Amino acid sequence: MSEMTMSFSKGKANETSIKHNNRNLYQEEFDYDMVGHRHIRPEYTELNEVLIHDDIRDVYKREFGQAVKKYNQGQKRKDRRIKDYYSKVKNSKNQRTQIEFMVQVGNMDDYKNAKDRFTSQQWQDSKKILENYFESFKKRNPNLIPYNAVIHMDESTPHLHLNVVPVAHLPNAKRGLKVKPSLDRALDEEGYKRSERDNRQQWKEFQHAEAQALADEAMIFGIDRKKGIQNQLKNVHQYKQVMREIENLQEQKQQIDTQVRDKRAQLDSISERELAVSVREKAISDKEQKSAKLDEEIRRKQFVLADWDKKEQHARDSWKAWGRTVEKMARAKNLGSPDDYLVVGTFGQVDKDATKDRISKLLELAGHGKNIKEVEAENRKLRNQGIEQFRGFVREGRSLGDARRKKEQEELKKRLREQDKRIKEQQKKILQLRMFADAAMRTIRGIAKAIPERAHQIWKNIGANLHKVGGQTYIHMRKDEISQANEGYSEAANSQKSRYNQYLRSRDLDR
Repeated sequence: MSEMTMSFSKGKANETSIKHNNRNLYQEEFDYDMVGHRHIRPEYTELNEVLIHDDIRDVYKREFGQAVKKYNQGQKRKDRRIKDYYSKVKNSKNQRTQIEFMVQVGNMDDYKNAKDRFTSQQWQDSKKILENYFESFKKRNPNLIPYNAVIHMDESTPHLHLNVVPVAHLPNAKRGLKVKPSLDRALDEEGYKRSERDNRQQWKEFQHAEAQALADEAMIFGIDRKKGIQNQLKNVHQYKQVMREIENLQEQKQQIDTQVRDKRAQLDSISERELAVSVREKAISDKEQKSAKLDEEIRRKQFVLADWDKKEQHARDSWKAWGRTVEKMARAKNLGSPDDYLVVGTFGQVDKDATKDRISKLLELAGHGKNIKEVEAENRKLRNQGIEQFRGFVREGRSLGDARRKKEQEELKKRLREQDKRIKEQQKKILQLRMFADAAMRTIRGIAKAIPERAHQIWKNIGANLHKVGGQTYIHMRKDEISQANEGYSEAANSQKSRYNQYLRSRDLDR
């Protein structure tokens, strides 16, 4: 879930320009080149939406006309009678004809990456949030009558200009009208009590409640509220001044970023050359080390080969000796004749022992040659079988490793999908609970307002019931309501403690 700031600000006394706010109604005669209008982008002005546009004089006649009529009927002198109540308030130094609020979701950084506001989902969602907020504002604040409201989509962020006429009913007023355009008294009538110690406490509570209502509308679109500077500003004028300062700082930041990028490019160029030299030196060093290792390996193998060659030479010399004997016997005239295998001694007698020895040596030579060939063939066979078996082990290990990794990745993706699903369900439940709590609190306030003599007891009962279920968290409750609920909570806690002490005393008596 993304996070954005929720801004709700108030304009200065009589500081408003309906022509500026509703410029899409006067687009042909609107001057975009004025100093205060140069930040506006005319190509997006058609996206602006006027939610309501009434004549403020008609609102004054509708809301204060009956009170003015009763007041004039009680005046005997004609010069004290009110002809035009709107003009009277407008020319007064102590009263304001109307109040302008500025409502905004997010800041400039949240929307700077959107290339086309006509197709941007973020811009269109913010516009819908402001539309829904305006409808809920009218229901929450029956004493603040909107006469002009417009959503701007052609500036740095989507925002709502909301102009209202505060209507306060004063049935106990001894002088003047019974209905007046007073913001603090209108808010007091809606339940935001004034504080003698801090004259801004009432406004802060109202501002916080409206910012939270805006956050509730944004949460439906997957946007959560985060802390920002907007709600710390006193009015729209100060907000716009801060935003202009932010734009100037961002321009300076862009220039500095450009200079930093140029310097980094120079450093990167130098670093690349140094890196190339370093890489070449490392490669040469690695090759030298590899060459030294190869030389060492060659010397070791040469030593082994020399020893092997020595053994082989000795074997070859032995075989050559036997070969010469065989060749000598083969060159005999009558090859294969028994006389060739006989050893004849003196006087033509056959030396039997020498003859047996010659024949046995010839047989041993033939048998030895046969055994060597068989052993060499068997060694070659076993060596080939060992190599093939080793290759099979390697292929099997690789196959098993790939299958195991693939299975683990699938299980991890499955767990992540299940976690995302649980998180979305929890967020949906949290939103439903917040909306339920808000609806419940509005219902309770309506009941408390209808029977004011029971209101205090209602909030105390809420605190006492919270103590029974083991919690002390108040959602969507104002400061005065929380203090009354805390009274009930404390009384319930003291009562429970008293009953427990009484139980302990009764056990002591039984003993």
